[in-house]
Amino acid sequence: MKRFALLMALSCVACAEAGGADGGIPVGPAAQTCAPGYVRPDFARLEAELKTARALWKAAGIQNYSYDFARIAAPVRFPDVTVTVEGGRIKAVVSQGPLEQRLPEGLNVGPVEALFLEITRAITYQRSQPCADLRVTYSAADGHPTTSYSGSQFSPLADGNAEWRVTKFSARR
Repeated sequence: MKRFALLMALSCVACAEAGGADGGIPVGPAAQTCAPGYVRPDFARLEAELKTARALWKAAGIQNYSYDFARIAAPVRFPDVTVTVEGGRIKAVVSQGPLEQRLPEGLNVGPVEALFLEITRAITYQRSQPCADLRVTYSAADGHPTTSYSGSQFSPLADGNAEWRVTKFSARR
């Protein structure tokens, strides 16, 4: 992993050198603008949707459930896991891949309340970012989050995104 990060850094330096004063591609934060057609997220709407989803979740009163969870934090793809929650607390997190016995650091999976907290933090962070891109969806039935994407719409480079999805949500009363 360290070699990969080093190669990425060296590649970026090479790209910067190639796009220097000779009219190449501009590189660096000062050279970036938002991608064509960029529309800033409606943070008031995102906060209202989060508040509604939390209220639905609380009203549902679900304390025992399981779900499949997939997280991507570009350029890293974490293993998909199944999360089991009992009494509102994590009972188990099991990798779905037969070769992945140990779960990596940074997976940060938890009960639905932890996912709500992550969305709250993303809204707070993205509000101050230029070219912010933030998209979240929730279950209409009980309010649990189903997808989250947090990234940037800088041009010519668009990376550094983080996303996750919740599937196969199953409540057990």
